[in-house]
Amino acid sequence: MTASDKKKGISGKKATTAGAAALAGSISHVVHAGLSGKIKVGLLGCGGRGNGAIRQNLNADPAVEVIALADLFESQVRRTRDRLMQEEKYKGRINIDDDHLFWGLDCHEKLAQCEADLLCMATAPAFRGRQMMAAIKAGKHIFTEKPVATDVAGCREVMAASKLAEEKGLAIVCGTQRRHEFNRVELMKRIHDGQMGELVGGQCYWYGGGIWYRGNIPYEGASELEWQCYNWYHFNWLSGDQICEQHIHNIDIMNWCFNGPPVKFMAVGGRAWRSYNEDQINGAKQVCRHYNNGSETGWEKYNGDIWDHIFAEFEYANGARCLSFSGHSPGKGRGDEKLVGTKGTSNCNDRIEGENAWRYDGPRVNGMDQEHIDLIQSIRKGEPLNEGQRIAESTLTAIGARIAAFTGRTFSWKWLRNSSKQSLVPAQEDLKAGPGIFHEIATGCDPLV
Repeated sequence: MTASDKKKGISGKKATTAGAAALAGSISHVVHAGLSGKIKVGLLGCGGRGNGAIRQNLNADPAVEVIALADLFESQVRRTRDRLMQEEKYKGRINIDDDHLFWGLDCHEKLAQCEADLLCMATAPAFRGRQMMAAIKAGKHIFTEKPVATDVAGCREVMAASKLAEEKGLAIVCGTQRRHEFNRVELMKRIHDGQMGELVGGQCYWYGGGIWYRGNIPYEGASELEWQCYNWYHFNWLSGDQICEQHIHNIDIMNWCFNGPPVKFMAVGGRAWRSYNEDQINGAKQVCRHYNNGSETGWEKYNGDIWDHIFAEFEYANGARCLSFSGHSPGKGRGDEKLVGTKGTSNCNDRIEGENAWRYDGPRVNGMDQEHIDLIQSIRKGEPLNEGQRIAESTLTAIGARIAAFTGRTFSWKWLRNSSKQSLVPAQEDLKAGPGIFHEIATGCDPLV
């Protein structure tokens, strides 16, 4: 962080809550009076979500300027720069020199050393802890997509980065956009004020159709590990499974309702559909042939190791038990939440039914836009939001459910947070463009680590 940035109010006071910022923030793109000036932004992860996030960041404040891009693949970096520069509405705000284009397995380290004030992060979740720590140490504010880890060790690293960000007056806002929607903020005020009575249970769901599988090679000469990172969703060490990558939104809502993570985990699940999905299998065999001299022997490892479904029970501090349903299947599913209290129920969105019935009738915002508005406004005010600890806890909640399903064991949050030795992601110095990292599919009675 430069001295000039501090004069502009780019760093400062202790974080406030995201909900307070959401309600206080204007829906329009207004620069805080007296704190004008450019905010230089770099993007880490130039895939679909990264391209969406950087545009939402640009739309959040007219003085945001993109100065750097980073990704595992050079082609992604150059394509993103070209497309941003072609968009008329961002004319004059995309200023990315060739020496601010970074790629490779260490691109996050290079990006952290550039002169950006804020980094937007949208890479595979496995690497987010080390990326956040590098950015915070370099004095950067952060927007990060969810989840922020795929193992327990990664969650602890994010918690440490969050603590350091608070000490340095830096912002961390994460892509759990529902925390920034005005309707949910107002609803949670009422839930926490007791309008539903004591909370006694609930359900949350992200169970639906499948996800992409990339059976092609990203570029000629790409190593097996690079292909695996390109097809990251299908490997637990890279994505954390569907329960982390998507269902975390619903889990984060339940943790919000109960003002913290659960105290106990139990789960079951399995894998079936992914093992007979012909489209995915054909893609896996094609990749196998590419890396094994035309042979299909051993193609199964290229088919990934994530499960189809995980059904979990979270027990919260007051004894309430909430059921979680996550996964993919060929049929239709559900993606929402329900909360039950002694005085009523809620859809965890915009209403309470029962003794103290209520419906939200105020303005609506797109949370994926609003989270960037809240982030920028908090930086300009010198009151940086810090959601790092909270998103680490929600990520760890999802990981805890996955571990319970993979092992068939019940355990406490205290054990998970303090005693688990699970670490799936290789150290940075051990990541090299070479063979992939493949694990066996979980059995449901794996050892508890």
